[in-house]
Amino acid sequence: MAKLAELLRSNRSSAGDTRPGDDCHDCFCPHDGLLAKSSLEFREQVRDLLRGRLRVAAIFLFAICTLHFVRSALTQGETFSIPSTELVPLLFVTAVEGICAVVLCRRHRPSLLALRIIEVVMFVSPALLLVHMQSETARFALTQDEESQGLRLIAFSVPWILMVMVYGLFIPNTWRRATAIIAMFAVGPLLTAAYASWRNNVMLDALYDSGVVSFNLMQMASAGFVAVWGAHHFGTMRRETFDLQHVGVYQLVRRLGGGGMGDVFLAEHRLLKRPCAVKLIRKDRESDEGTIARFQNEVQATARLTHPNTVEIYDYGITDNGMFFYVMEYLPGLSVQELVDRSGPLAAGRVIHLLRQVCSALAEAHRAGLIHRDIKPGNIFAAERGGIHDFAKLLDFGLVKATGEQAENIQNTREGVVVGSPLYAAPETALGGGPVDEHVDQYSLGATAYFMLTGRPVFPGTRALEIVFAHARETPKPPSEFVKVPADLEAIVMRCLAKSPSDRYHDVSELEQDLARCRDASTWSDEVAAQWWRDFQDSPRAERTASEADAFAETAVATPVLAPG
Repeated sequence: MAKLAELLRSNRSSAGDTRPGDDCHDCFCPHDGLLAKSSLEFREQVRDLLRGRLRVAAIFLFAICTLHFVRSALTQGETFSIPSTELVPLLFVTAVEGICAVVLCRRHRPSLLALRIIEVVMFVSPALLLVHMQSETARFALTQDEESQGLRLIAFSVPWILMVMVYGLFIPNTWRRATAIIAMFAVGPLLTAAYASWRNNVMLDALYDSGVVSFNLMQMASAGFVAVWGAHHFGTMRRETFDLQHVGVYQLVRRLGGGGMGDVFLAEHRLLKRPCAVKLIRKDRESDEGTIARFQNEVQATARLTHPNTVEIYDYGITDNGMFFYVMEYLPGLSVQELVDRSGPLAAGRVIHLLRQVCSALAEAHRAGLIHRDIKPGNIFAAERGGIHDFAKLLDFGLVKATGEQAENIQNTREGVVVGSPLYAAPETALGGGPVDEHVDQYSLGATAYFMLTGRPVFPGTRALEIVFAHARETPKPPSEFVKVPADLEAIVMRCLAKSPSDRYHDVSELEQDLARCRDASTWSDEVAAQWWRDFQDSPRAERTASEADAFAETAVATPVLAPG
């Protein structure tokens, strides 16, 4: 595992974490360019967020300034109205906020630099107004008694605190930039009070005797700390959210499905704009060496296969936070499990059509010394590729076992367990000690065909041990006992389900040839498949399962081996 991690980290082709100058393959641009593009995309998201936040803030500040101006103009001479000499500066700030709001509401998208300039203008203008108004308030407070002077100065810290909190928690920033700007806001009222005290000894006595300075200092320090913490916290969350939506050069769109080992997401290559499926190891399985080994085996085994009916692997690697992933082709359609669950048992011609394609994919794998060991309805996908419907795709080589020369490179067997689904496990796998060769896949394919024809597994049950024991000891009932099945197709299925491997087909190529000779082999064509999918998509059942239509079924069950005898 350490060697694998070291190798992947040294490559990191898909995680976009290589050094400038590393070679790139296929259609990928240099990795330093990918990193720059990722950073640029994040900056674009920050820019859009900043623009929206500034727009709301500008409208809010404009409304507050307008209301304050109108109120002050109508209440001249009252206790808490501002002097008439302050109406002009207030009107100026109101106009500035109004202009900023108009600029931000236009369709034109300002650059990030322009937005930062607008941000400074929007917040510095009211800050300067507050400094000026505080100076005037301090001067006016000299005519009041000492207690009133202190209360006025304490009350004047409220708008400063609001400005600090709103800016820190509302405007997207790095914590360093937020600290610098918030610090200027926080010391504003203190410097103004210090200046007023320096100009007048009476004000100095009023400030220090009443404890206003220490109280204001505590208030502003608390507000500044909360604002900076908020800026850092929300900024980190934004970055983490962005990173979670991106795996190297792939942008995650939505979760498609998952299982015991990992989750699969619909994604898009950010440069090619090509849809794909990204599989990530689950968070709770990242430190499990067995899971990582299975993940590695699945990628290596699938990547060396080129048959069109085997799911294609595009890329794999490790994300910046150490999560293993690989990228495969995106398959619109439904798994065989979903097809039967949604529409019931499949027509004999359709079963033959799909099985023949799977046999072709398995033939290549077997010639390469790879035994799938997890053939089941959830791992056979009826996809649409290039306008062709019911294009079968064989998925999930996570439990693959290598034979011959490949055995040293791929090992995925644990002592004392049988992996895969008990509903489709071969008897020799259940009993243990039997040869694990291509006949294991034949049995599982026969059990899958049985399910496709009847809508039920060969041996139904809820407990794994009972099901495994039934595969090992009991004779399956013919499919014709449940549904009408052509005799030639039933004979093929029952031969695949033979207890002894020697009673099954010599290889899957012979099985495929036997399927091709079935009477119903020509009844399911591309045109018939296309019409079926059109009718299905227009039906209410398709609408009910639209959210699941893209799911990749991926499950693995480990059960104890039964001792023979």
